[in-house]
Amino acid sequence: MENSRIEKTRRLSFVERWGSAEETSASLRITLYAVILFCVALAAALVKVSLNPQPIYYIPSAQEAGIAYPNRIDKTAICGFASNWLINRNNFTPSTVKDTYSRIMRYMSPELLSMTKSGLEEEIVRVERDNISSLFSLKKEPEFVESNSDYKVILTGEKVLYMGKEKVDARTLRYTITLKKVPAVEVNPYGLAIAGVKQEEAETR
Repeated sequence: MENSRIEKTRRLSFVERWGSAEETSASLRITLYAVILFCVALAAALVKVSLNPQPIYYIPSAQEAGIAYPNRIDKTAICGFASNWLINRNNFTPSTVKDTYSRIMRYMSPELLSMTKSGLEEEIVRVERDNISSLFSLKKEPEFVESNSDYKVILTGEKVLYMGKEKVDARTLRYTITLKKVPAVEVNPYGLAIAGVKQEEAETR
């Protein structure tokens, strides 16, 4: 009789443990499914972010902030790029002309550089030999023109040439700078290149 009660108690204990194991197993399955769903949602979110890059913030000037979107260059940034390039191009002394021209060549397209490199090298020699200095400043806000294949920025400014300390020339010039998009690299992180430069004397009133 005693053995029968012990056996019955064992059976009941086994059934309780079995039921508890079933409950634990069900809870683990639910947890596993939840983790799988979370991972799938996370993977989908990562794919979406990678395919649709988020806009990045930049500061084109000390007074103005803006938003830059992937694969789209704001016209303010393009005008700033062209303006900085031209100002660097036209401000030099005999001691700085080599470094100045080395910097501007970095942002010129291969086609433009091949056409103008020999002329730039001759200009360096002439500047150093004749002790020529150049000062340039913009007189107007840049004018921006966009087409399907490139960008054009029209810049007007005053260029003054000195030979030693003597002022030899002063003119108001208008430059039409053509820019094109190129892959951004470490040497040129802007993704822009100077593809053409047209200089003409501006009318003064």
